[in-house]
Amino acid sequence: MREPLTCSDLAIIVVNAEYERLHAAFMIAATTMAIGIRVVMFGMGAGVAAFCSDWQGVTSFSMEEVRRQKAGVAGLEELRTAVIEMGGELMVCESGVKVMGLESDALLKEVRCLGLVCFLEYGGTCRQLVF
Repeated sequence: MREPLTCSDLAIIVVNAEYERLHAAFMIAATTMAIGIRVVMFGMGAGVAAFCSDWQGVTSFSMEEVRRQKAGVAGLEELRTAVIEMGGELMVCESGVKVMGLESDALLKEVRCLGLVCFLEYGGTCRQLVF
């Protein structure tokens, strides 16, 4: 883990698996990183689905990805890839992984699984958004 986030950094906490909310979260993350601000995304509960390799559990994923492509707008897959490539940190709550019945290999390799206390110690002083 890098040095703890500061008040000028951003933590995006994802607690929902609805496509629209996830799209907004990843769009904000990618845009924020593009202007040079560090971002960490933390999945809790159903939001853990956004950090799985197969998007299983994300409401209307396939249909919404096609709709974005037709509109010429980046979809979730593209946004998540951009966040990773720009150095965004992806984390999920251990309890969320358990509640969702996932094995650790369901998560992307870039995702760290940790407890809520560790996340708060890491990013507790930064700006936070919840989706």
